[in-house]
Amino acid sequence: MTRNHVEFIQSADVIQKPWLVDGLSAGALTRILSFDTETRGSTELVEWTKDWGSSSGYFNCDVEMFVLSGEMRIGQLRLGRYTYAFIPEGVCIEAWSVRENTTALWMPECYPCFTTSINDAPGAKRELYIPSSSSELIPWSATITPGFPPGAMRKTLRKGQEGGRSTWLLGCLPQFVEPFAEYHPIPEEEFVLQGSLTTQAGHLTPGCYFWRPPLISHAPAYTETGYFAFVRGGNPHLSYHAWEPPLHTYYPWDWNQ
Repeated sequence: MTRNHVEFIQSADVIQKPWLVDGLSAGALTRILSFDTETRGSTELVEWTKDWGSSSGYFNCDVEMFVLSGEMRIGQLRLGRYTYAFIPEGVCIEAWSVRENTTALWMPECYPCFTTSINDAPGAKRELYIPSSSSELIPWSATITPGFPPGAMRKTLRKGQEGGRSTWLLGCLPQFVEPFAEYHPIPEEEFVLQGSLTTQAGHLTPGCYFWRPPLISHAPAYTETGYFAFVRGGNPHLSYHAWEPPLHTYYPWDWNQ
């Protein structure tokens, strides 16, 4: 991957531009949060206007979507707030539409093109298709990152192949502390949904986003309020500890020392 290190940005500060996908109607705006100059894959914050729609068809690459507000439909399936979809390359989806102004994270693996069709493309892996998965219906489970501190749980949205990528939601309790710096052997990205998190890079609040290349050390972290974020990382998401000098402001018990 050849995405630049983004640590971190507030998505509202990113300039909007027209969302253009070959084969799909115009009428949406996007904020490009990160972009791969080699594959032309991206993570974007797209805003569709009411009554936008498209015919059935398939994409030329894997696409992930996570709805943040509003409502989208794929056929009769409803994608409301915090609903996830994974559309594998070549899998034909039913006609999709937007019933009200809708914002979602849009994550194609390369520059996306849409082909109108009523059938899958040859070789499409329909068994991997996740058309609509409401995170409210997914149970919380323990984190599976080795060495991750207590006080956090996850909702798995999709597990990729062993050694590949996965997507999940991370929830941390108020006063959760990650006392060590860490790094990962593959890229990691997060979009803050609720709460906040303080690190040496700054204070992450809803709408903040980062994309880290492999082996980028990120410092200890603390949340006073709790933290809820959309995450894409590894399967498994291996984590290794590094040393960074702690900030006293992370730890309430150090404030008066």
